[in-house]
Amino acid sequence: MPNHKHVTLLRKGTQAWNTWRAKHPELKPELSGAIMRTSLKSVNLSSADLSDANFNNTDLTWANLSSANLSRAKFAAANLSIANLSGANLSIANLSGANLSGANLSGANLSGANFSGANLSGANLSGANLSATILSDANLSGANLSGANLSATQALDTNFHKAVFTQIQISNWKINDATNFEEVISDSHYVQNQIGEHHPENRTIAPDETNQLFPEVA
Repeated sequence: MPNHKHVTLLRKGTQAWNTWRAKHPELKPELSGAIMRTSLKSVNLSSADLSDANFNNTDLTWANLSSANLSRAKFAAANLSIANLSGANLSIANLSGANLSGANLSGANLSGANFSGANLSGANLSGANLSATILSDANLSGANLSGANLSATQALDTNFHKAVFTQIQISNWKINDATNFEEVISDSHYVQNQIGEHHPENRTIAPDETNQLFPEVA
């Protein structure tokens, strides 16, 4: 259950929230299940300090969390569809089973975050840091990963159908036979810390190329 004092403070905006956090750094915000009357839909929390906050099962559809500090925050089964998380710090956050379809995570720091079973279909992850991130069983169909760093990422049974892989960085990641690369698009990418083969711009990679371009290392 959410702490209604925390929810009320959060709805007052970033300045009021950050002032309170600065006075009470020892407290971990409890905002889980903030739905219905306490819905955080469309709330503007840009640049807010929400580190360690618990948003499990919370409705954050359309929320503006751009440049927010969300490190170690909990978003399990939360609804972040179409949310703005651009430039946010989500390092070591738990987003397992969360809905981030259509969300903007461009330039976000997602290192070490857990996205297992999450829905990231159509999400904008361009320029994001996904190093050491768990993407197993996640749906990234149609996601834009251009310029993203996927080094040491775990992507077992991950769906990358029609994802954009242009200029992504890959080294030491884990994939398996069930990782879906059907119709991924790339003009160039970096594999094992070496410059990868350059392909015609924005062309779909053929199914028989995926083993060569994205070698199984799991």
